[in-house]
Amino acid sequence: MPLAAVEEMIADALADEERTGRLANALRERAATHGRSPAAAEVRSAVGFVREYVEHVPAYLRDGLEAARMVGREMEMVEVLREATVYWLTESDIIPDRLGLLGILDDAYYSLTLMQAVSDRYEEDRGRALFPRNLQAANSAIRNLIGEPTASQIDMYIGTRLNADPMTQMVHALTAMSAHRGAFPIPQKDPIWGDRPTEEIVKARLGRLGLA
Repeated sequence: MPLAAVEEMIADALADEERTGRLANALRERAATHGRSPAAAEVRSAVGFVREYVEHVPAYLRDGLEAARMVGREMEMVEVLREATVYWLTESDIIPDRLGLLGILDDAYYSLTLMQAVSDRYEEDRGRALFPRNLQAANSAIRNLIGEPTASQIDMYIGTRLNADPMTQMVHALTAMSAHRGAFPIPQKDPIWGDRPTEEIVKARLGRLGLA
């Protein structure tokens, strides 16, 4: 699993944002289209939200992999996580990674939207979400920031990966394993946002920019 590569890309993107402020500038421009003139602190808060959103990718990958190891099903989870990171390493990236934090928005959106879908399917079968937080509100906010037609292109790609036989088989394997051994032991506290509701976080961090 290319977890180290994903973490390296995130670190490079964060360093780029510190140097260039690309995402901060893009947020100001997007806010202006909504008739907003956010203060510097509000822009920093929004950039922080995006940073934390992106950091959920390796955090969830690590939690999922460790949980799989605990019940002897690392292979199944590795396949799910490989699908969740495949877009990061594709050469046909819709938003160029060279744009720093702005450039990996599509990668993080792909991973977290796919993992949310897997979590939802798991919950349908087992009555309990696979991952600790429902990220739908955060994913929707990032989708809004990405904008059309790019967001729909990514959604189409997510659909092809989610419904492909390897992913379907791995989700079935996880739910079958849970039925045999009990609840899958992924920590049920969000490692970054704690217990605060996602909708509340999105509204607080992006609402003043007209993005939530």
